Amino acid sequence: MHFIGSDLGGTNIATALVNEKGEIIEKDKRPTEAAYGPEHVILSMIEAIKRVAARTGMDNIAGIGLGIPGIVDVEMGLSIFAGNLGWENIPVMEKFKKEFAKIPIFLDNDVRVATLGEKYFGAGRGVDNLILITLGTGVGSGIIINGKLYRGKTYSAGEIGHITIFSDGLYCNCGNRGCLEVYASAPGIARRARDYIRTGHFTIMAGMVGHDLSKITAEVVSKACDLGDRLALTIMEETAEILGIGIANYINILNPEMVIIGGGVSLAGNKLFDPLRKTVRQRTMRNAGENVRIVPAELKDESGMVGAAALAMEGLGVI
Repeated sequence: MHFIGSDLGGTNIATALVNEKGEIIEKDKRPTEAAYGPEHVILSMIEAIKRVAARTGMDNIAGIGLGIPGIVDVEMGLSIFAGNLGWENIPVMEKFKKEFAKIPIFLDNDVRVATLGEKYFGAGRGVDNLILITLGTGVGSGIIINGKLYRGKTYSAGEIGHITIFSDGLYCNCGNRGCLEVYASAPGIARRARDYIRTGHFTIMAGMVGHDLSKITAEVVSKACDLGDRLALTIMEETAEILGIGIANYINILNPEMVIIGGGVSLAGNKLFDPLRKTVRQRTMRNAGENVRIVPAELKDESGMVGAAALAMEGLGVI
């Protein structure tokens, strides 16, 4: 039995043919190209699905799962709002249902499907109360309570990236200001590095990008950390503290057994996780903080694809 999972991100569309064990058989990765509009992006996802399905033939696909950013109306198949894509009230499912009329299709928020991937096939196997937080172009989270994905009344549960960390902070794409996402996302980390450099702070990061500050990324900051750059280490510690405050609030409210951290920024490893765990311990109620594990995602950049396939498997009662 085979399933397809397609994960739409702000930067890339990642699609995979997956078996019922969560193993990837074929995959496709292509740029999102959100600037060309939602119809272009949706057609690109459809092309990717067809390409990976060619491995076994469309007749052998039991279900298709889709993960898209932002707030999603699961029942209506609607993208209510996706700030990083510039989408609002986009009827996502229409074209998919027309194109794949004979195959069950399931849709949810991209981070929630990644959460299912980690629960069934990754770091969260056997854990019934967990949170997955993804750090990439944006910051999002998925919540599992008593073994079930929690979506909330209007399908907007888990938007940790848009909790306010600084009341008078920078403006966010969502319209609020001071959001966690503005500071702890990959673009937010890179922006803070550029701001420090422009105000005269010495760092090897400028030389690493040929003094073209527009080329500084979160990955550059991480590499500079590995080389012992003081400013890069400061930025990473700041990021861990800001993120830790947000996670501590989550832990105090939901009392999970595990917090899984995924996304590109999480690849920074212990230079992010060590100060993050320290901040969480300092800011949580003792019983909750001492009984939660904060771990990296196992599926890494495959969690969205595998999780979207898991969404279809769960919807069809396979898992």
